[in-house]
Amino acid sequence: MSRFLVRYTLCLLMLNLVGCSGMQPVNIEHAMQSEKARGIDYGYLVKVKTLDRKTVKFRVTEMTHEGLGGNKGFYRYEDMKSLSVENPHANKNDNTLAWILGALGVAALIALVANADSVSVCSAPPCPQP
Repeated sequence: MSRFLVRYTLCLLMLNLVGCSGMQPVNIEHAMQSEKARGIDYGYLVKVKTLDRKTVKFRVTEMTHEGLGGNKGFYRYEDMKSLSVENPHANKNDNTLAWILGALGVAALIALVANADSVSVCSAPPCPQP
């Protein structure tokens, strides 16, 4: 039973980590039409997939109406296949909520296991009564 509880707790932890660290997609067409891409600011971590199948992650240090730049170079919006952004400030509240929900899930599992009736399995009939 403790093995199941350990696996369940690890699954909840992995779900929380995956949910909190995801990147948000950015509409490239809208980014091309404005001076500052919506949802992107200086210092944000972006992931760019180019039309020539390169994938680059970098922190934004340069923003123009033509594209984004960082320590890995400058990438024009018209050369991008997809653009995703991770806001470094967005995970503060989400992380707290994830920890609370994870703790409630573990508490619910412990309560369920603690209140379960004793189940015994015997292979040969008749089973002895305790």
